[in-house]
Amino acid sequence: MVFNSIVTAMREDALKLPNDRNVKVYMRHSIRFDNPPDGDYSKLLLTPEGIEIANRIGRELDYPIGYFYSSPVERCVQTATEIAKGAGIENPHVEKIKELAHLEGLGHAQNDLGIGWYQFYYGLQRNIPEFTGGITLKEAATPIIDKVFSLPETDKALDVICSHDSHVVTLASALFDFKTGINGEGWITYTEGMFMYGTRDDFTVLWRGEEKRFINW
Repeated sequence: MVFNSIVTAMREDALKLPNDRNVKVYMRHSIRFDNPPDGDYSKLLLTPEGIEIANRIGRELDYPIGYFYSSPVERCVQTATEIAKGAGIENPHVEKIKELAHLEGLGHAQNDLGIGWYQFYYGLQRNIPEFTGGITLKEAATPIIDKVFSLPETDKALDVICSHDSHVVTLASALFDFKTGINGEGWITYTEGMFMYGTRDDFTVLWRGEEKRFINW
């Protein structure tokens, strides 16, 4: 599969995917504007560059494309929509999934414990309850995996699932022991994500040059 991401590893991983079966890409949204002065990240939309990057992914995709799922946050919907338009779908339907928008427990850790964004994920990856409010990495990742494989899929096509960096980091940490720094060192970039195929009880994931199969995870 040709998946012209700005992330080299994703382009390379896509070439390793099997043909003639359903594949899911679980990815962060494209490039957005900088942090808002009022702190409300939900208002941040894609930059013109971000729109073009997402559209180009769709334009250059050489695999049939199926469903589009997204966090209800507009920049994620924009990303999925632009990929679809690039693939030649004039009026794409993007299904908004609330479970793709946040992780349970993060609000508690930030609001009640005063834990920062990057500290939360640092603690989640290393099982530090003082940083997570007690939520574990497995508890954070399992609902995401459950949701991914509960969504209707398109046979022999690519389904696009557009979410946030927090979700991709959580999945990569749980499935590939991915680690980030306490101040966000090594964080993922825009449009970065992973490819998945299989069933909930037997699935394979490709991420940053690694390929792993998970049975009864």
